[in-house]
Amino acid sequence: MQCLLIQPNTAKLVVCLCFDVDRPLAAIDWNDRNCPPPNMTVRNPANGHAHLIYLLEAPVAVSDVARIKPAMFMAAIQEGLRRGLDADRGYSGLIVKNPSHKHWITKVWRDPPYCLEELAELVELPSPYEMRKRSRQVDYAGLGRNCTVFEVVRVKSYSLVRDYWGPGGDRAFERAVLDLVQQANMNDIGNPLQPSECRAIAKSISRWTWKKFTPAKFREIQSERGQRKGAAKRDELLPTAQSMAAEGKSVREIGAAIGVGHATVARWLKL
Repeated sequence: MQCLLIQPNTAKLVVCLCFDVDRPLAAIDWNDRNCPPPNMTVRNPANGHAHLIYLLEAPVAVSDVARIKPAMFMAAIQEGLRRGLDADRGYSGLIVKNPSHKHWITKVWRDPPYCLEELAELVELPSPYEMRKRSRQVDYAGLGRNCTVFEVVRVKSYSLVRDYWGPGGDRAFERAVLDLVQQANMNDIGNPLQPSECRAIAKSISRWTWKKFTPAKFREIQSERGQRKGAAKRDELLPTAQSMAAEGKSVREIGAAIGVGHATVARWLKL
């Protein structure tokens, strides 16, 4: 027996963008609004309300920190389409009317699925600021919420991981990241994600950070930062050191005057 409703997407993967339009002419007025044609509309014969479904050429992961940029791009496209269609912004797209069930009236408007770049050319995309602002609204259930939580927690995880370096620390680190995700879920977005989405985000961030931010990698980053800082200081002070050297000042006198060790001054003057 067929189900009236189905779940086309999961907490980890999006294969289509779905919109809920609660108007009598929902299945056709996308054209009047200059929106791209959905692949299909699934209409309720009783009131004309419909779900509009845009199939994606390639599934997009929404719980993979290594692929957060495509997810953010898709979230902006979703919001652009939602605004163009004037669709329900509290609808997450998790459950849709089953297109093959005889209870609904299904109309196919386009066969080939869309790539994200094509959809992006057909809608007005919101700015990153608008997306962050939207994610804080309690009646918004779009993918921008996932991206906001990802970004907030991902940055915090870089410094947090240092507290867990050592044998067996990865499990404890994953639990700590989940705590951060749950905090962001309650404080940084208006409409909280489902627990399964939080767990998927936490697992992705913790595993990626644990793999990428090792003690050796941290030392490398610190060394690069030190070199950049040293180069900037050299560029700032070298003209003064060269001028004093031309006046006959010793490297010790120059170092004392500009606050740099005399060995460093000597090395700068040899460059």
